[in-house]
Amino acid sequence: MVAISEFSDEPRFNIKSVEQKTGIQSVTIRAWERRYSLLTPKRAENGYRLYSERDIAVLLWARSRVESGISISSAVNDFQQLQKAHKWPDAVINGAAPAAARPAERLSAEAVSQQFLQALLRYDEKMASGIFEEMLGSFDLIELFENVLTPVLVEIGEGWARGEVKVATEHFASNLILTRLQAVFQALPLRSSGPRVMIGCAPDELHVIGPLMVAVLLREIGYRVEFLGPDLPLDDLAEFVTQEPPKMLILSATLADSASALVSFPKKLRKAKQIPLFGFGGSGFNTRQNLIKRIDGIYLGPTLRQSLEKIRITLPLRSSAKK
Repeated sequence: MVAISEFSDEPRFNIKSVEQKTGIQSVTIRAWERRYSLLTPKRAENGYRLYSERDIAVLLWARSRVESGISISSAVNDFQQLQKAHKWPDAVINGAAPAAARPAERLSAEAVSQQFLQALLRYDEKMASGIFEEMLGSFDLIELFENVLTPVLVEIGEGWARGEVKVATEHFASNLILTRLQAVFQALPLRSSGPRVMIGCAPDELHVIGPLMVAVLLREIGYRVEFLGPDLPLDDLAEFVTQEPPKMLILSATLADSASALVSFPKKLRKAKQIPLFGFGGSGFNTRQNLIKRIDGIYLGPTLRQSLEKIRITLPLRSSAKK
């Protein structure tokens, strides 16, 4: 057998090539890097991640351990223990080598956003899906959500309001993005030790992309996240939470009536054995300061980045949750 140390550590391959070679989705590769420090890829001048043959060998070894039933955290711990002893595991053979990355100019978030928008407006599912996959390999998730996807959604929504974008186009774009986000959410490692967070939508609220983005970002950094979806009946939700209390419950609302319905909700949570933290957000609150003050909970702010930071401060990831 060949030890992983015998593979070249020259950074040559982009994340798309690595994804094709290993069968591991790019979002999972980044999660293993950020969450477990399995790899530390280099960066090309254009900002893209570059990986070596040794990095690919490490990923294949880790994947084989996970497929054998070992958790990724245990696999990484085993790998790190070997490293401390100045040892390397044997490589896992997995076919032909990937194609080396071609030098490319990294497009700005604005430029990629416009490319993605035009593909959606043309109903070009193949192109839009391809662009989305490329974006996953090029941008961190928070940057992708805030600087690429959100502007696209806003522009399509405003175009619909002006009568320039058809309802069918808006539905096509929203459903494609939603499907891709759900795939990212499911691809991220499931957490058993991180703080348990439930996320969903207020009554009659059907806009799920915003809260799903929050769910993806939280799962990526180590929270145990359960996404509950749209239009949650508050009485049923309160009863469920009473029986299975999370550390934090987050509800989103873009509609004024849906936002107002949350005023009395915190009282329903007091029956729980362990009362969860209650967070709320969405555009239904962004310009309604009086409503925010009436809700006994934590307003998460008008942006994804602010929401993520507020959650991390309010419900921090402890060292035990990172193992």
